[in-house]
Amino acid sequence: MPPHSSHLLQPLDVGCFSPLKRAYSRQIEALIKSNVNHVTKVDFLIAFKEAFFTSLTEENVIAGFRGSGLVPLDQEVVLSKLDVKLQTPTPPGSPLADPEPWTSQTPSNPTEAVSQSTFIKTRIACHQSSSPTPIFNAMDKLVKGSQAVMYEMALLSARNKVLETSLKDLSRRRRAKKTRLRNGGSLTVQDGLNIIDQIDADAQLEQETRTNGGRKKRIETGQRR
Repeated sequence: MPPHSSHLLQPLDVGCFSPLKRAYSRQIEALIKSNVNHVTKVDFLIAFKEAFFTSLTEENVIAGFRGSGLVPLDQEVVLSKLDVKLQTPTPPGSPLADPEPWTSQTPSNPTEAVSQSTFIKTRIACHQSSSPTPIFNAMDKLVKGSQAVMYEMALLSARNKVLETSLKDLSRRRRAKKTRLRNGGSLTVQDGLNIIDQIDADAQLEQETRTNGGRKKRIETGQRR
């Protein structure tokens, strides 16, 4: 059965259910006009019984079979009402659509750097009569350098996140011990040694963070040049 065609092919849908729906709606409208705003089960059964005997008549049943083209058999009755749209099937193994062409822009990752290099090579090859080999070689070196810088920046960024998390954890533990001392808690020799170790660890982490930050700034400055 074609999609969305049951109202054309099934006799009850064609000749009975639609009239039943309309007849029941008229019964409910009559109740509303009588200021009945809530339909109880009894009201529903009374309204449905009246609508049922009004719509499911012999004439409507015969009209349903005739309208669906079954009795008498007439295929054109239904085919003429169907909105059939023929489509040419896609042949098997057809190539996928080409990806969208790269537009010249500043690359933000190694893949885009390669795409930018390919774009420039194509433009040079199309508009220069001399051999573009030296320019291609220089462009390849530029791409390799850009990739190395981007990978290093990604590694530095990941390490900085780890260092920041460690600093936060150490600072939180140190604040907790200071709070305990202010509240009258005791400090053992081991606690004092632990605090000194944490201070040294904090200083070391801060030094590494500043070092990584300086390296990142130098990388970004060199990239802008």
